[in-house]
Amino acid sequence: MPQDAGQAPVVERLRAILPQVPWEFVATPNDPAIVVRREDLPHLMQTLKEHPDLAFDYLRCLSGVDHIDQLEVVYHLRSFRHGHTLAVKVPVPLEDPHVPTMTHLWQAANWHERETHEMFGIVFDGHPDLRPLLLEEGLGYHPLRKSHPLAEIEEWQEDFLEREEALVAASAPPGARAEEDERAKKIALAQKKAEVMKRAREEARAKGLTGEEERKYVQEALRRFEAELGQEAPPKEAPSAKAAPADRAAKIALAQKKAEVIKRAREEARAKGLTGEEERKYVQEALRRLEQEGG
Repeated sequence: MPQDAGQAPVVERLRAILPQVPWEFVATPNDPAIVVRREDLPHLMQTLKEHPDLAFDYLRCLSGVDHIDQLEVVYHLRSFRHGHTLAVKVPVPLEDPHVPTMTHLWQAANWHERETHEMFGIVFDGHPDLRPLLLEEGLGYHPLRKSHPLAEIEEWQEDFLEREEALVAASAPPGARAEEDERAKKIALAQKKAEVMKRAREEARAKGLTGEEERKYVQEALRRFEAELGQEAPPKEAPSAKAAPADRAAKIALAQKKAEVIKRAREEARAKGLTGEEERKYVQEALRRLEQEGG
């Protein structure tokens, strides 16, 4: 046991109550934190909730973390009786992203686990209902995974837009242009992946596949796309440096206009009380009208 565990009284108390459970103390700027093995989590959490000297009666937050080589679930607990707090971190392997549910201990874990499941793909074994809260079923990817196909757009979009405006206005040197061109290529690739996923999902649903079969169908389509991409010939020489920034600026403006149309259409659909499927069609129709108008 780390010597610095004594810096947090609640950690010292836990060590005395559960000497047989191995865990590692982690110093953080906020709550004291411990890292525990997945197999020791149920006994640890039950003790944290039910032991009178710990009495963590409030699950403040539950979240997922993607460390690229592995996932992690983090529980933030508070005891109203004693006024102490604790964060519990559980490493989760990418190849087996399962942890036991905590819904039997804290009711708040229900929706927290559902959201973490859809965003990170972590399965909470024993959860009564892991249907998505925010996304449609069978999406095929998890938005907060760093490996998902649209991650590059989300990571670079804001910085890309700001720097693109500066490049157009100030005629940045060739080195900076090359960097932006590389970013543009990566964003274009992510957009192509999104199109592949959308088409594969539509095909899977037309075939009447189950949610799990649809997910595998989408993954296989992405694998084929990546394989075909690897066999493509080197890209042709890009257009002139002067034309590229203006062309990208036009594409960015169009993407922003589409985003505004999507946002407005979704708000209108929800105001009308449409179902999820009706809302999706309503948004698609709004985008079609935009394209017909030349937007």
